[in-house]
Amino acid sequence: MIRNVVLAKLKAGVTEDQVAAAVETLRSMRTPGMISITVGRDLGLRDGNWDMAVVTDLEDVESYRTYDTDAEHNRIRREVVAPITERLERIQYEI
Repeated sequence: MIRNVVLAKLKAGVTEDQVAAAVETLRSMRTPGMISITVGRDLGLRDGNWDMAVVTDLEDVESYRTYDTDAEHNRIRREVVAPITERLERIQYEI
């Protein structure tokens, strides 16, 4: 199984409505081979944390590649996530 973790820093001035819409859109996304997706805002328990995380579990490397190139996923990245994020960091690892 492949775990994909994305951390996001949000742009200054982003509204809670924009973030809530992004979270809901990401939570509803499905691609072949996706086992689960979790999305959440940082709770603010420690200074310096990133603002939001997306954790996706996928069956295998091929499922990750399908997810990464999926047209709807890329539309969501472009139209929903990019307008509200200043920076993203990613990692994929086997679990």
